[in-house]
Amino acid sequence: MRKTAPGSLAIAALVGAMALASPSRAQTDDITQTVARLAYFTGTVSYSRGDAPDDWQPASLNFPMTLGDRLYTAKGSRLELQTEGGAIYLASDTDLAALDLTDDVTQLSLGAGSASFLIRRLDPGESFEVDTPNAAVTFDKPGEYRIDVDRDGNTRIAVRRGHAYVAAAGGEVPLAAGQLMEVEGIDSPVYDFAALPRQDSWDRWVATRASRLRDAGRYVNPDIAGVDDLNEYGRWSQVPGYGTCWSPANVEAGWQPYRAGRWAWQDPWGWSWISSEPWGWAPYHYGRWVTARSHWYWVPVGPAVRTIRYAPALVAFVGGPGFSPSVRVGSGGYVGWFPLAPRDPFVPWWGAGAHAAAGPNVTYVNRTHVTVVSQNNFVSGAAVATHVIRDANTVREISRAPAIRGPIPVVPIAASIRVSTKKVPAPRPPAATLERAVVVRRAPPAAPAPFRVKETVIRENRGAPVAPAQAARLPAEKREIRATRPVVSEEGRVTFAPRNARAAVPAPVPVTRALPPGRARREVEPAAVKGAGEEQKKGQDKGQDKGQDKDKGHKPDAKEKR
Repeated sequence: MRKTAPGSLAIAALVGAMALASPSRAQTDDITQTVARLAYFTGTVSYSRGDAPDDWQPASLNFPMTLGDRLYTAKGSRLELQTEGGAIYLASDTDLAALDLTDDVTQLSLGAGSASFLIRRLDPGESFEVDTPNAAVTFDKPGEYRIDVDRDGNTRIAVRRGHAYVAAAGGEVPLAAGQLMEVEGIDSPVYDFAALPRQDSWDRWVATRASRLRDAGRYVNPDIAGVDDLNEYGRWSQVPGYGTCWSPANVEAGWQPYRAGRWAWQDPWGWSWISSEPWGWAPYHYGRWVTARSHWYWVPVGPAVRTIRYAPALVAFVGGPGFSPSVRVGSGGYVGWFPLAPRDPFVPWWGAGAHAAAGPNVTYVNRTHVTVVSQNNFVSGAAVATHVIRDANTVREISRAPAIRGPIPVVPIAASIRVSTKKVPAPRPPAATLERAVVVRRAPPAAPAPFRVKETVIRENRGAPVAPAQAARLPAEKREIRATRPVVSEEGRVTFAPRNARAAVPAPVPVTRALPPGRARREVEPAAVKGAGEEQKKGQDKGQDKGQDKDKGHKPDAKEKR
């Protein structure tokens, strides 16, 4: 458990109780889907949404990656994703897709390239699976893992800390800390164990990025992504009545939350805030905002809060002329919103609680800080800061309008689902990578319905997002997020085998046809594993003595010298 400053735990519990940091589980109990934050990248990174898979666009900072979305890092690029339980790092020439992302299941496909995984928390019943062209890797414990996939689909799995299972061709093999496994072949894969090589330039870059996560701040729930940015871009202060709060530094006069960014549509949550600020994740999807001493302060979710939930934004929407489902986009309507304070009621515009009442005569603390844009700019995903309505009469009229309860009566258009405001070509993964199937231990859900299909339903719903149950009934062609092959092709048939039958490596255990969510993995460590581990340790020490620095999965370009 993370250490806290004297007395801060009590303050955190108080603030956590006051601040509905995110919608409660009861309010959104029909939505288990979640997101990963696109936290940092260099170079050229392409993004394909699950509901528009053929539209590859430039990636955008702070965009929430969810079910069906796909990332591709072009040559010389690097990327960091953050989750509520850790981080994922992608090297150049890497293709990653979200086959499933829920509260209990993280299932990713790695079609090519190199990815490192830092898992800080993995609760009992949680499943974290990474599927490659010839193996399905399940992380069994928190730890540090790396997976490399070469051009032929061969896989290499390294466990520096933690424990994993590697499944292929009907069988699975345990992989302990300090071990490395190489899996070769697609139809008849074979495996071998090897010594962990010394860290290369990619490992060192990952270690540098990961070190930031250890300085996430002692005032915030450790499961909230993006907290590591706050120390760099702001300061912590004591605010009477709210405890230790954070405020951004070096902002312009008149700055306020939810202005530096834009709105985008993402089912099943609907309208979602995409911040253009490098720190703009935790303060906009968790916690609340207050003003004190002429500054804005973010009131975080404290370490004592046991359950956190992602929210697309924590604001109250208000409207003026044209803010009605009966008025078409382009009619000159307006959309307004303001940040919620800790004691303000929050009624989600998505999920089971979307039509709940917040109670009569609600007085919102930040009601005088309304941001207003035209409905056209809102739905088109235009940058808010450059399109804020300044006319005093219009802003006054919008500010006096009732706060919206439930779905926001503004229907998205094709521009609402754009990942980036940049309208430039984005590189696609090679055709062979796009079309190559991956091996799955767990059958992933179908891909999301295309937006063109959902758009009609959203209009009929008067602006309400498409709920998961409703999406499952849409008359759309069921398709896979990417092609998959099950680990088990025939019950009881195992063709996964060691490359050298005489090697002291563990034998594969038959895989059951399906792994239900929440099933505890068995802790198996055959005697052969211990022997192999000792040999690997000797080989590792020997390799280090010789200055060994191998990296089969990630080949650096000219700018990335080891």
